[in-house]
Amino acid sequence: MAQVISRPQIIARPQGVWGWIIQRITAVLLFVFLGVHLAVLHFVPANMDINFLGVAARFQSLLYLITDTGLLITGMYHALNGVRNVMFDFVVDDHKRRAINVFLIAAGVAFTLWGTYALFMFLKG
Repeated sequence: MAQVISRPQIIARPQGVWGWIIQRITAVLLFVFLGVHLAVLHFVPANMDINFLGVAARFQSLLYLITDTGLLITGMYHALNGVRNVMFDFVVDDHKRRAINVFLIAAGVAFTLWGTYALFMFLKG
């Protein structure tokens, strides 16, 4: 009788539920921030100028600045966590997962700080 040798199955460890919960919360927040952003951009007549001076004038409003900063932060987390989840579907090695986490966290923090800096530079005007 021939002996059947099966390949060992690689089973990924569950990563917890907090990333899943925050992913759903950021999805809802993205809709809220995007809705406010579009409402301010399209339905307030003083903000209809789409040029540098019009954008600079809009960013003098605290509501617009908070909305776009929230859109940036939630969008960055939501996108990078989605990329992380897709990558974790293909990578099961813990060391590689840790490296992916470190890279995505560093990239997320760096780009969020850069984007926030760019948004708040309009206040210096």
